[in-house]
Parts: sequence; C-alpha cells; structure tokens
Amino acid sequence: MSKIINYYRHGETVWNKEGRLQGWLNSDLTTEGIEQAMSVKWNPQIVFSSDLNRALQTAHLMFPNRTIHKSKNLREIHLGHWQGSYIKDLQQDDQYLCYLNTPDLFVNTTQESFNDVTKRMLGFHEYLLQLPYERIAVVSHGVAIACLFAGIHKQPYKQLWDYLLNGAACFSVEGDIQQLQSNIK
Repeated sequence: MSKIINYYRHGETVWNKEGRLQGWLNSDLTTEGIEQAMSVKWNPQIVFSSDLNRALQTAHLMFPNRTIHKSKNLREIHLGHWQGSYIKDLQQDDQYLCYLNTPDLFVNTTQESFNDVTKRMLGFHEYLLQLPYERIAVVSHGVAIACLFAGIHKQPYKQLWDYLLNGAACFSVEGDIQQLQSNIK
C-alpha cells in the first residue's frame, strides 16, 4: 500500500508575530494564520493534531469536516524557562544562542532535548505507518516537525533549521509502507 502523510505546521500566532517563544504555551492564531490554515486544500482520510490549541485550531480550519485526533506526542519542543519570553530579550543568553546558532551543540537544562522531541515524533510517525489509511494529515509545530525530518533523513542537528516550516506550510512523506519503514530504521 502506498501512503501520503502531510505534516503541517500550525498557522501564524500572535506570539509568532510578536517574537515570543511558545513551546507548550499557547497564543491565538492571527488573521494571517487563519488565512494560511484555510488555504490548505487536501482531502485526507484521517487527521491528527498536537493537543496544543494553536495546532488544534489550525487543524479544524484546514479540515473542517473531519474528526481531529489529538496527541501529546505531536507537541512542540518544551522550552522550559524560555517559554513566553521575547526572543529579543534572549539575545544575551548563551544557551539560547547555542540553541539557535549551533543546535548540534545545544545542551538542555529546563528545556526538552532535540533528541527527545525526535524520538517522540519518529515514534508517532511509525504508528502512522501501521494505520490502514493512504492519506494522513498531521498538524504539529515548527521545531517538532524539523526534528522529525532531521530524524527521517538521518541529518545531524547542525542542519535542524533547514527543516523549519513557517505558517501552515507542509512537508510530505510519500511511498509504499516498506520503503517508508526502512527510511526510519
């Protein structure tokens, strides 16, 4: 069986626009974020979303006639004591600058590690490969999806930000089940 899994980032939020870090905190979608979500035209058989409100709201706007299946595994990276902070206020924080500029060298303290995010996202991806659906939509978050694709492509975290999506953008995984499973082993 062939499968298409589309991984969407949530639409732009108020905090994205303000330059604030969200992590597991929430802010509402902006008008632009709502428009981004509503512009998606695809007909999946099943839809999954992070349980965080910005992703759920995006999923409902993208796929208004579908049941949305929530999962904590699709959450954004937990940013610990940075959550809610303005990015401009973290420009003197060496740990944040390492996270941003050399993610392969980042050592988490109160934050979730990139490796932990990658493990939970790959685990969820493997779960999706077992489902009997050919077209699956997943709404998640920028860093979480970047970790997933770095993991799928076996890329070092040095290249993590190459996979970072903006509002309601999508990465697609397509292929037959055996091929997709062998890509993550």
